[in-house]
Amino acid sequence: MIMFRVIFLGIIFFSSFSYANHPFNVFIKREFNETDSIIGFGATASIGSPNSLLKGELISSFNYAEILDDTGEMQDFLSLDTGVRLGVYGKAFIYIEAGFDTLELFLDDVRDDDNFYDPQENNQIDGYAGLGAGINAENVRIEGFVKARQIDGDYWDSDKQIFYGLQFSLFF
Repeated sequence: MIMFRVIFLGIIFFSSFSYANHPFNVFIKREFNETDSIIGFGATASIGSPNSLLKGELISSFNYAEILDDTGEMQDFLSLDTGVRLGVYGKAFIYIEAGFDTLELFLDDVRDDDNFYDPQENNQIDGYAGLGAGINAENVRIEGFVKARQIDGDYWDSDKQIFYGLQFSLFF
């Protein structure tokens, strides 16, 4: 069993061929669950050796979200997800991903209409973690994913945390 792991890791780290050798791609995506929707466009940049199947990606996407909050009201807002992926990339690929809403980090939360001070404010920077898999073609990538998202405002929290999605990418 240990020998199998050593051979597998060797193949990953020292592979002489990789289908994910494109350094940059742009994409459109859609995430959803029973009540919520997030649509966005963005870009990824590959990091790591071009001759290895084990790669990382820096990812950023500008999104429009419609989220049902825990009080039953629909909230809509813009976000700028910024994250990192780590995965095994070949013709087929699988990855893990984590990131946060950069807009919320740098700007005051524009999701709340109330302009009064409330000591109960509890607005954390929104974050996410996910798993994905897909297929690389010549200059196209199609992938599906699932993400756990923490989304809130000063006076509300998202009713649901799990999102499913599809992403379509073009390589440059």
